[in-house]
Amino acid sequence: MLNIAIGTKNPTKVAAIKLGFQGIDAHFIETSVPSGVSAQPLTDKETIQGAINRARNSLEKENTDIGIGLEGGVFSSDHGLFLCNWGAIVDGDKPPIIAGGARILLPEEVANGVRAGKELSEVMEEYTKQKDVRSKEGAIGIFTNGYVNRTDMFTHVVKLLVGQYTYRMNNW
Repeated sequence: MLNIAIGTKNPTKVAAIKLGFQGIDAHFIETSVPSGVSAQPLTDKETIQGAINRARNSLEKENTDIGIGLEGGVFSSDHGLFLCNWGAIVDGDKPPIIAGGARILLPEEVANGVRAGKELSEVMEEYTKQKDVRSKEGAIGIFTNGYVNRTDMFTHVVKLLVGQYTYRMNNW
């Protein structure tokens, strides 16, 4: 059985990780750990680092076989502010396994709130008049009209991570 430390207790991320590891005999330990990056990551680089830090910090805290971290963020482009999401698996002293997922352009009204220094989750609560959007469908669920929710988005990332991890285990 694979013992996995999950670097969050956020229900959408935990659900995504469990779905992504379906079919693998695993025991999960949810743990709160710092990302080591700003509360609202503003670049791919920072979002990736947050995922790696969560994976590493959860592994060290729980002393499991692997640690996994997921991080959501945003990044600027010539087209506007995009939503991004990254994940990482840390397995001892091996290089981290990293994968990214869906990206969608945020409406200017929301993007302006983030650019003004607010966290996306805070802006989304104001925008939707709903509480705790990030623990439910997330911005991705709102702006895709429910076609893709936050769990779906992160499950895709986790499957990319698990595929790389199993490849590494079988071929390295």
